[in-house]
Amino acid sequence: MTAWSRLAPVVDSIPLPGDTIGGVAVGLLAQRVRPLRLPAPARPLGLACLASGVLVVSVAWRERGPGSLEDPAALVTTGVHGRSRNPLYVGFTTIHLGLAGATRNGWMLATVPISAALVHRWVLREEQWLADRFGDEYDAYRSGVRRYL
Repeated sequence: MTAWSRLAPVVDSIPLPGDTIGGVAVGLLAQRVRPLRLPAPARPLGLACLASGVLVVSVAWRERGPGSLEDPAALVTTGVHGRSRNPLYVGFTTIHLGLAGATRNGWMLATVPISAALVHRWVLREEQWLADRFGDEYDAYRSGVRRYL
């Protein structure tokens, strides 16, 4: 068994938002075509955001436990999920912001709000799906925990 064959199921279970990945990619490409550098203080701030985002994603993913994101067995409402209904999306957006600062890439920074708005559309759809799937349990959770922060 190769290292990738052991790692692939883990990677497949982490919900990488395509809109976030797209924003990072657009920022990288734009930077190559026409560089737009952020000031030097952006780097340490970006590294802090990057580390925070990775931490949030790691904790949220671990709390979620094994199983399919498309077919969850239970609604996770404790830990970071008790503070945000969408900690994975918050974490990935924070990673996107952190990458922009750490690389001092102004174009990537410009794509953060666009990517976040596109992800928000998915969040609204997921909320409806969760309400249909978990009913009153999700309604109670939604009334007590904020969507993002």
